[in-house]
Amino acid sequence: MNPFWYPEERLTRRQTPGHFSDYRRYKPYLRVEFKRQCVYCRMPDGVRGEDTFGIDHYRPVSLFPSLLCEYRNLFYCCNGCNRLKRDFWPAEQELAAGLFLPNPCDHTMSEHLRYSGSRVMPESRAGEVAINLLLLNDDSMVGYREFVLRSIERCLAREQEVLETLFQLESRLIEAQGPQLAELRLNINGLRVELAAVQADFERLTAKQLTGEESL
Repeated sequence: MNPFWYPEERLTRRQTPGHFSDYRRYKPYLRVEFKRQCVYCRMPDGVRGEDTFGIDHYRPVSLFPSLLCEYRNLFYCCNGCNRLKRDFWPAEQELAAGLFLPNPCDHTMSEHLRYSGSRVMPESRAGEVAINLLLLNDDSMVGYREFVLRSIERCLAREQEVLETLFQLESRLIEAQGPQLAELRLNINGLRVELAAVQADFERLTAKQLTGEESL
């Protein structure tokens, strides 16, 4: 399982916040809208924490000041990608040549970018722009994704082990009596606690706490 995959369909915004004079107040809505993942590198915010994410102005405020608090110009973005993007905006001839930075509302992201393991591969010239501008294959980013992917594999493997052990112990409850019954129940309860912890780790790594369907 790779939580970094790029969407194969454009995203239609479903959140309907009122107008705020401070764009930062949109962050909770954007977090739900984009399913707790950076729109560019696809890192889940559960991995490093919500504080490492902010708001990107797709059309930079330096060039489009009227869009400072325009919700449709705002995207959920990790601080790393946000810093690297800065005030990027292509010139008209670059736009015509397909040299733009794709976003999930205006573009089908999988037509421009895809993951091969822990590395991002370009599918278009716009994909190359994203990889080069945001350093998506920087050694530190690739290494961190490898860590996340290995952690997910370990979670899934341990979950399967715990489930199998639980099934075996619960099947013995019918015939168990006295001290053996008490010990079985104690072991089962301990395994259920461990299973819940493993599943919580998995959800944190894959940003599955929010589906993007709920409203604020």
